[in-house]
Amino acid sequence: MSRQQNEEDTNSVLFDARNEYYIGNFMGSINFVLPEQGTAGPELLSYMYLSYLAIDSGRIVASDIKEGNSTPLQALRLVHEAFEQPSRTEELLEKLTDKVAGEEDETNIWHLATAIVYCHDGQFENALKILHGSTNLESMALSVQCLLRLQRVDLAKQLVAKMQEISDDATLTQLAQAWVALAQGTEQMQDAFHIYQEFCEKFKPTPALLNGQAVVHLGLERYEEADSVLRESLLKKHNDYDTLINLMVHAHLTGKPTESITRNLEQLRQFYPKSDFVTDLDKKSAEFDRLCLQYDVEGGEKLLAI
Repeated sequence: MSRQQNEEDTNSVLFDARNEYYIGNFMGSINFVLPEQGTAGPELLSYMYLSYLAIDSGRIVASDIKEGNSTPLQALRLVHEAFEQPSRTEELLEKLTDKVAGEEDETNIWHLATAIVYCHDGQFENALKILHGSTNLESMALSVQCLLRLQRVDLAKQLVAKMQEISDDATLTQLAQAWVALAQGTEQMQDAFHIYQEFCEKFKPTPALLNGQAVVHLGLERYEEADSVLRESLLKKHNDYDTLINLMVHAHLTGKPTESITRNLEQLRQFYPKSDFVTDLDKKSAEFDRLCLQYDVEGGEKLLAI
């Protein structure tokens, strides 16, 4: 996370841990860091703890990083608390923003942690304010994701161009290019596919990379290819969030029985009951039921009037 981040330092455990985290191989990142845990600094350790958070093992973060921890890793403990206790989000964000405003953040951990919590709470504009002006590739990549969530593909594209000026071959720069290409639609999708394919060959296939390929296949109506990579992703992680959603999309587009969609939806409800997808779907379902009931009532009243 260092502001002097240098991806050419291939002789570093930090380089390996960082890249494994970027491509979604979270256990790979953890395994690179664990042997160095006793002597590692906050920057290297941060990738291990971010990976634990990504695989819903935040208790390890809380266990290792005590409340009195004076290093920037304390920020990741606060991220864990925000994930586990949404009712405390405002309080925790106040602590995080105070740190960002009051101290030099040489590792960039405090800035990223604050932006992550803002994103988790759906406050993408505030996350962008925290990250604004940074030339750190991680901050820029997270800003790209925020802009895409806000449907500002134009600004995301401009930011990716700035990332390319800093380090065109960096893993995060390439991934950000793929995200923007997917958002732009069919004409650019094949460019994203090549990036994901290259990383699968360079590193190893992960659910994140495979789902990127699947979205390309779905967008270009290559349904057999999409099914193949989604099945491969399930073998990597049987309950992967993105894979289950993309399997539902695939089932809908290919006219599979409703039971296929329902089965994946039930898994989403079981493993990710508070996820954006599930909560948004429940809200839409409740609104649909309300409108149906209103229609029935109004229809009945008209019949009585006749």
